[in-house]
Formats: sequence, C-alpha cells, structure tokens
Amino acid sequence: MVEGIEGVESDGRRRRAARSRQRIVQAATARFVAHGYAGTTIGEIARDAGVATQTVYYDFGAKRNVLHAVLDAAIAGDDPTIPVRAQAWVDELVGQTDPVAAVGRLVAGSVAILARVAPVYDVLCRAAGEPDVGELFTANRAARRGDQRALVTSLAEAGHLRPGLDVESAADAVYALVNEEVYLLLVGDCGWDVDRFERWLADTLRHQLLPPP
Repeated sequence: MVEGIEGVESDGRRRRAARSRQRIVQAATARFVAHGYAGTTIGEIARDAGVATQTVYYDFGAKRNVLHAVLDAAIAGDDPTIPVRAQAWVDELVGQTDPVAAVGRLVAGSVAILARVAPVYDVLCRAAGEPDVGELFTANRAARRGDQRALVTSLAEAGHLRPGLDVESAADAVYALVNEEVYLLLVGDCGWDVDRFERWLADTLRHQLLPPP
C-alpha cells in the first residue's frame, strides 16, 4: 500500500514538474520573441511563468538552455517527446506512392514547422554572436540538414526523384529552400501569407526534385 501511495505521489510530482517546465518554456518563448535573447532575464521568465527564479535554474541551468528548450518545443509542436523523423506526417510522406503528393506532404509538414520556429530562429540568429548561442545555432542547422536528407532519402527509395538526380544534390536543394531564412524573407519581408509560401515552395520543389510532368 505504501509503495502504491509513493508511486502516485511520484507521478504527481512528475506531472507538476512537467507543467512547470511547460510554463517556463511558454513564458520564455514570449519573452525572447518580444525582447530578444539579451533583453530577457531568467528572473523575468520565472515571473511570467509563475515560478521561482531558482526553479528555472534548477530545471535548465542557464539561459542558453532555456532558449534551446524553446527551440526544441517550436520544432516538435504538440508533443515535444516525438522527434521530427518520427512524426505522423513523415510516415504519411513515406507511404505516398504518388511523387507529387509525397513532395506536397514534405512541404506541408515542413512549413508547419517553419511557421512555429521562424520567430524563435530570428532570436537565435540575432544572438548567434554569443559563443554558447552560436553553438546552438550551428547545431540547429546541422540537425535540420540531417532531417531533410532523411526525408529526401525516403523520396529516392520510393523512386520519386527525377532520373539523374542523386540524394545529395536533392538534399542540398531542399536545405537551400526549406529553411527559416527563406520563410522570413517571403512571409516576413515580402508580406506573403503562409498558404502562398507553401504553394510556392511545393511548386519549386516539384520542379527541383521530380521528373517533368
């Protein structure tokens, strides 16, 4: 009986800790986007999250790690425990027998991530001159490149790529086009809405990756 009670209490503590961490990440996201990395303090994040400053330090250790958690949450979306390559839309992409539909699924899934990540990525870019944040910036780009290469490999294994186009060249094209910089240029600077950006990206990638219709 005692062990059962302890288990329930332990589960309750874990749930409370997870909710507290979620509030911290949400508060940090709003602060970083509104005030930048340098303009945000751990104390302000803690206040907005309704926790003690020491709680933020205990959970994350440093402000750079809070930014990392914010970035990870934006990339993952609803369930931060599921990496990009294991998300449902990737399974749908892999299962597509029609090349146009496969590229469309790649674009739709990627644009959903870009729309969430772009504001945080902008914060990351502006703070990349700080050594610890610069490392995070570089690691994020490398992770995106790796994920995109895996997606392109799935297209190649399904026979979707146009004849003569190797995986590396196709992955380079996706890396150059499907990224936060292009998203921010067209949606942010040029005023496109997300639907227009998605249509343009799908059309561009079809021309880059697939055989002529």
